[in-house]
Amino acid sequence: MSSDAIVLLKQEHKELQRLFKDYRALDAGELAARSDLAQHIVHDLTVHSYLVDEVLYPQVSAMLRDPAHEALRGYRDHRVIDRLCEEVAGRSPTEPGFTGQVDALLSAATQQMSQEEREWFPQLRAALSRKDLQEIGTRLLAVRETAPRHRAGPVSETPSGAPG
Repeated sequence: MSSDAIVLLKQEHKELQRLFKDYRALDAGELAARSDLAQHIVHDLTVHSYLVDEVLYPQVSAMLRDPAHEALRGYRDHRVIDRLCEEVAGRSPTEPGFTGQVDALLSAATQQMSQEEREWFPQLRAALSRKDLQEIGTRLLAVRETAPRHRAGPVSETPSGAPG
């Protein structure tokens, strides 16, 4: 298994897309399965968001030592997805609006992952060495084990190490 940070994050994206597809394939009447899968998605998205916001971005920022570097401008934080995760986590599939909230979450996450892969990851690959990306990937793997599985409290306006 590769420890390249970009490879690891793309693997996470692929697994998340599989979960999204599984959720969308469920019948509207399968409330328990929809609830379980929605919570699984919230869990995985929360871990993924934490790793990008609290590990990847700060390490990339420190390595580049240039707050105006193109690879840092391509960074998009995960606040919208974090808020949607909180909303989905706090709802039952029997509540009005649950399906709409999950759909909004899946749509926002899909859009963000696509943008990361299309724009940000190529910028990172161009700006950092293979060794740097492997170092970040090793840190991502280590932190993954202790990453929060749900957001406790309000979503931070600025991730660690982010400008502004």
